[in-house]
Amino acid sequence: MSLLVHKPGLLSTIQDAGREGFRKYGIPAAGPMDVAAARLSQSLCNNNHNQPFIELTLHGAIFEFENTAVVALTGGGATALLNDTPLPYFSSTVVKAGSILKFCPAPFGCRTYLSVQGGFTIPEELGSTATYLPGKLGGIMGRAIKAGDRIEFNLKKQIEENVTGIEVELGNPALYSNHVTIRFTEGPEWSWFSSEEQNLFLHTKWMIHPQSNRMAYQLEGNTLALTQKKELISTAVMPGLIQVTPAGFPYILMADAQTIGGYPRLARIKSEDRTILAQCRPGYQLNFQKI
Repeated sequence: MSLLVHKPGLLSTIQDAGREGFRKYGIPAAGPMDVAAARLSQSLCNNNHNQPFIELTLHGAIFEFENTAVVALTGGGATALLNDTPLPYFSSTVVKAGSILKFCPAPFGCRTYLSVQGGFTIPEELGSTATYLPGKLGGIMGRAIKAGDRIEFNLKKQIEENVTGIEVELGNPALYSNHVTIRFTEGPEWSWFSSEEQNLFLHTKWMIHPQSNRMAYQLEGNTLALTQKKELISTAVMPGLIQVTPAGFPYILMADAQTIGGYPRLARIKSEDRTILAQCRPGYQLNFQKI
């Protein structure tokens, strides 16, 4: 009982709720970029939140269901076609054996979450199946999903083919617009920047750079200068922090972010707004609002 990968798309990885308790050893939690969407996909399949699922970035993936399964898609960034018929997001659906699921371009969003009832059979590493690509840890041999992979279902009982779909939806503005507002609080080194530089950060229309990834989003728009030259001893960092490099470029740390860093921490993204960021693709414009 498995899912056969014909094409993996731009980037598809096995994730779960994340790997906790290892940051002190330099190992990030990883897990989903869009936590809310991932949790919803699991709930629609009656899974617990720590069972393995697939996170897909944008479009291009093609999967074949070698057995019947109950599936749910949440998030965005692609239009799903099941046997060339649109498959709705935010709904649980019975997919018959032999069906082909394709992900085609969509105007908004960035990441789709594919859960199957019972989850996938993936061995745990350090208590989790979450893929951490920089460390080659978790998932399928620590790598992204590739063509030819067969990902086994972890089904404990026969699928009932008369399951009724359940529809739910999340209100994520990044799924409907490429210009979003992100809320933040001051970071530990906010005061290292003059009021002029702080206002520049607030009033710039920032754009997500094409080289952004699961570790960090690089922002384009302006450069930010420190009031005076200071050096920060490497200290703890975590997803949601905005650091500023010596060249003045802001970076938003994301799910695979390193555990320590030496750049000034300008701001902290409001935790709920990290789900908005997760659905922002390169080229999206961001405005920041201080709270």
